[in-house]
Amino acid sequence: MIDFKKIDTMIDYIEEGTLPENKTFNEFAVDFYSATKSIPLSKYLRSKERGSKMPKIMNTKKAGEVLLESEKNDEVKTLLKRNGYSSIPQLNYKCVMVLRKVDLYVNWQKLISYFTGNATVQEINNSLKPVLLPGEVEKLESFVKGELKLNDQEYNWLLDKFGKIERDKTLAKSLRKLAR
Repeated sequence: MIDFKKIDTMIDYIEEGTLPENKTFNEFAVDFYSATKSIPLSKYLRSKERGSKMPKIMNTKKAGEVLLESEKNDEVKTLLKRNGYSSIPQLNYKCVMVLRKVDLYVNWQKLISYFTGNATVQEINNSLKPVLLPGEVEKLESFVKGELKLNDQEYNWLLDKFGKIERDKTLAKSLRKLAR
């Protein structure tokens, strides 16, 4: 039986960035994963209008899954030992933002990179963005120019403005509201 009160309480902790007094982050994340693995969590969050912290909530669930699977995975244990961890290290709300639906080993490589200070969460996440091949860039460029009927100067202006919009969330939200 699914205990939705327990799930809602756990979501409150995640949204606040806190933990129950008697639990470590790892224990909490595993409990959260166990409590939510049988429900479509993103749909549940949207239905409860709690989507504002969805990435943090979903990544906490993913952390629980990674931790649970890591306990049984010898390859991960070996990786951790090679990097100086005698047991599974304690995670936190910040470092779980590097977790993705990829291989367990890859997730731990990213976490270790974060723990050792080799990269920040943002640097790790940006490194995952695919790099386009020159042919792909040309195709996309000609498509955008054709669809919007732009010359080279207008195209470069648009890219510059679009880059600024992408980096400034407030500006992007304002433009979305104006475009309605």
